[in-house]
Amino acid sequence: MILSRDPVPGRVKTRLQPALGPEGAARLHAALTRLTVQTAVRSGLDVRLALDGLLEGGFATEMRELGAQVQDQGPGDLGQRLRRACAEPGRVVCIGTDCPSLQAADLVGAAARPGVCFGPAEDGGYWLVALDGGQEPLLSLLFDGIPWSTAQTLAVSRQRLAAQGIDAQLLPTRADLDTPADLSRLRADPSCPAALLPLL
Repeated sequence: MILSRDPVPGRVKTRLQPALGPEGAARLHAALTRLTVQTAVRSGLDVRLALDGLLEGGFATEMRELGAQVQDQGPGDLGQRLRRACAEPGRVVCIGTDCPSLQAADLVGAAARPGVCFGPAEDGGYWLVALDGGQEPLLSLLFDGIPWSTAQTLAVSRQRLAAQGIDAQLLPTRADLDTPADLSRLRADPSCPAALLPLL
């Protein structure tokens, strides 16, 4: 399950707008979403895109052509949207589109691990969460009242789980692409996907 938005200038990647402008930030967001969907499709897993935006035509059609099923992300904060994405029973690997170093093997590995699994981000959040969906107490622990987009996001999530005797597994820590400083870091990274370089 990939959470993303229509690449509308002024609505996406707002923290990057001082460096790229609204149009440039939207182009980069579209490229990141495209790259994430392509990586997810290569994993061989069932790929769904929970989209905040139009579900017919334009960007949604392009994502379907890449191999994703597109559905409505729905309203609310990130916790409410993640809860909705993980509401159905079965193993769910939930990601955003801000981790250009994501590999198909990361998704396959997270899908195969039991229990809750996080991909920690360098900024204190996480780039992936995997869990067995449809379990209401677990969804509340993971997604209700979490300090989203802070340096405490992952720590608070793990503390809540630990208080219930749940020891989350961790994947390797990776960098997100959120701030102008992240643009410079990614430009200097030899592993940066070639499709992103002109947009940075």
